[in-house]
Amino acid sequence: MTSSATIYEVAAAANVSVRTVSRYLNDPTCVSTKTSALIVGAMQALKYRPSIAARSLKGVKTNLIGVVSDRITTSPDSFELIKGLQLSAKQQGKRLLIAESGGSEEDIPSLIDELIEHRVDALIFATHFHRPVDIALLERADDLRVVLLNCYAQRGEYAAVVPDDEQGARDGLSHLYELNHRRVVVFELFADMRATQLRHRGYLKAAADRKLPEPVFVQGSGGGNADDEFANIDALVGEVLQAYKPTAIVAGNDKMAARIIQCLHKRQIAVPQDISVLGFDDHPMLVHATDPPLTSVRLPYLQMGMQAARLACDPSSKGKLKEPCDVQTRASVAAAPAGRGRR
Repeated sequence: MTSSATIYEVAAAANVSVRTVSRYLNDPTCVSTKTSALIVGAMQALKYRPSIAARSLKGVKTNLIGVVSDRITTSPDSFELIKGLQLSAKQQGKRLLIAESGGSEEDIPSLIDELIEHRVDALIFATHFHRPVDIALLERADDLRVVLLNCYAQRGEYAAVVPDDEQGARDGLSHLYELNHRRVVVFELFADMRATQLRHRGYLKAAADRKLPEPVFVQGSGGGNADDEFANIDALVGEVLQAYKPTAIVAGNDKMAARIIQCLHKRQIAVPQDISVLGFDDHPMLVHATDPPLTSVRLPYLQMGMQAARLACDPSSKGKLKEPCDVQTRASVAAAPAGRGRR
């Protein structure tokens, strides 16, 4: 009969990681004599007896994929990442075990330990925003196949699936250029965000490719409050209209685009007859809620989730996979008003 003590209590008492205890239980020769003595002492003190059923699983695949995320399960912006993971995992005969850190990085190692204890065959680490990750957080998973989703390791240590933000921004601005817009203002998100940096590069590339005027860049995020991140957007829109007289505005995300459309309506400015508005995300709960429906560059979360689950089952795949971001055309973008397209 097993005791009520857990492997976590054994690891804490022995001052080693849960992974080390798990490795010892699978093969006592794989740890040092000193570490082995610490673990045995802790097990004896706690009267811990490992489950015979669990030990019999050594080397047997569980068909489980572990997912650790910062907050994708609690963010409505990211639900398609999970949907993609679930669809692809099911197609491959796998199931998901999802653990959420709530944005607390200090909880990530223990969450990984718990998934290892459940003997997952692979681990996917997913983030809410496109960003680099500290690979030290993942060192406990060294014995597993690890795939990064919506994030990446700086030196490419792990396979990763990310959106091609640069390409999406380039294609979005190119779409406006094709409609004869030359007075374009881009309302950017925070400058330290990786997505902002890549999109900025994409907008400049679109202008350079066509030898057309670069857009004007303004900081669209910041200055708000806990209840309303875009509390200052109305004043900023007023300043932009007066200073640059744009025929098109590109927003950092769809929430910002929706607020900008409200600000334009308030000033009796018609969208898209007077000013076109382009969003970024293609958020399903927003693009059809604006008046008119919002043209937006789609973040391919569904496809990214599906690719990540596929890569988790393919140890031969390496490097960073960029999923294209396509422009979804709707009624908020039209040709530049006659006589106002050029500077």
